[in-house]
Amino acid sequence: MDWLAPMNTLTGAAIGVGSTLLADRLRWRRDRAALNQDTRRQAYAAFMGALSDAYTRLHEIARDDHPAEEARRAAHEVFVSSKVYPLRYELALIAPWEVMDPTNQAFWKIRDLRDLVSTGVTTRDPDFRRQTRDYLAATEEAQVAMRRDLGTSWPRRDQEPGASVRDA
Repeated sequence: MDWLAPMNTLTGAAIGVGSTLLADRLRWRRDRAALNQDTRRQAYAAFMGALSDAYTRLHEIARDDHPAEEARRAAHEVFVSSKVYPLRYELALIAPWEVMDPTNQAFWKIRDLRDLVSTGVTTRDPDFRRQTRDYLAATEEAQVAMRRDLGTSWPRRDQEPGASVRDA
């Protein structure tokens, strides 16, 4: 009977230490997941902001009807200064493939728009309007994928008949 009290103490201590370690591990895992989600949210926002900036500036170049050589220089400067490439590489490191695939599509569409604008095309050109529609559709898909990854609800058109993503 002399050993019963120390065994109970040891058992209680083991339970206490074990539960503390488990609680710390769960807290660490939760904090790590929150940090990862916040990092992705910031990277997604920066990339979408860079795409938007590039699109706006490319649209201005096409609207202002620049000569082809001037349009080429301006369109390529837009890409350099908007940081679209580095932000895309950052996403490639942290985003799941379900986000990267539509993100790459949006990137390629803005790059195609850059190439079109660099030829001196104007906003009145049907190719410009078609490429703009393609770019906007691709960015919408990228946003949907990003929001899904972050757990933010945003209904898709095919999920609610007659509803537009812009209605949400």
